[in-house]
Amino acid sequence: MKSEPFSVSDISVIIVNYNGEHVLPDAIASVLRLDPPPGELVVVDNGSTDQSPLLITRWAEKDSRVRPILAGENLGVAGGRNLAAAYAEGRVLAFLDSDGIAEATWLTESLKALNQDPLAGAVAPLVLLDDGETINGAGSFLDVDGHGYDRFFGEPEAEHAAKWASLAGTVCDYPMGCGMVVRLPGLERVWPLDETLPKWHDDTELGLRIRRLGYRTIFWPAARVRHRWGHANPADAYAKHWMAEEARLRLLVKYFPWSRVVTNLLHLGVHGISGLRRRPQMWQETQELFRRIWRDWNDLTLIRREWA
Repeated sequence: MKSEPFSVSDISVIIVNYNGEHVLPDAIASVLRLDPPPGELVVVDNGSTDQSPLLITRWAEKDSRVRPILAGENLGVAGGRNLAAAYAEGRVLAFLDSDGIAEATWLTESLKALNQDPLAGAVAPLVLLDDGETINGAGSFLDVDGHGYDRFFGEPEAEHAAKWASLAGTVCDYPMGCGMVVRLPGLERVWPLDETLPKWHDDTELGLRIRRLGYRTIFWPAARVRHRWGHANPADAYAKHWMAEEARLRLLVKYFPWSRVVTNLLHLGVHGISGLRRRPQMWQETQELFRRIWRDWNDLTLIRREWA
């Protein structure tokens, strides 16, 4: 599991964008002003209908470090990251959301973590909200039913600053997608991620695969990014709920014990029926989710067998 020490020039920073014209320029600029600079910045546009493709093309014309990929269609977060990972030239992949901001320490400190721990497959940085004071996540974790949660979410960073020294290098279940830094040597098999995931849990899947390959995800608070959380989330709360539930159930089928899969499918069915009184279309929405899971059942169980 040993490899040559990584340097910042070994890093391919990856941004996947969809209709982020009002936030993307700040994300790109934050990466390009890092010192020392990464080897390249790969920007994937997932078929945006705003001015994002033009913005990306112009950035690439101004700075040769920017490598644009205009997908022409919405491949989803996982699909966009797969495309970029296949195109990138670096030995380390660092992911920033289009609504993220790279802090000065992000890459240098992440490499410090990777280089000192030969079993570190990914680094989970300290992710702060856009105010720079509130925590978005300090390492991410899963419960037995596949619900993910970000440690200290919404809490003031100042209240936890004294803990960072003791938490540095500790293991978490997966890295938050915005800011995660992932080695390639030894983890080539991680890619591609499952592109049927509707939006969430691609970072969770990455963390689970890293663990099954004998590596780990470590939290490193000195590496920092900021995140304008929720920029690309569905405006409708119910749409967001069902999208998140579908992603979680797909994750369960692929990686969790069958007992948890069955329990959660039954629970969701009961939830759909019991919710009819307050939301008449609840059962119809539940059935539609079941249909999508069943449609992809063979593909999901194939991934399960591959990663058993």
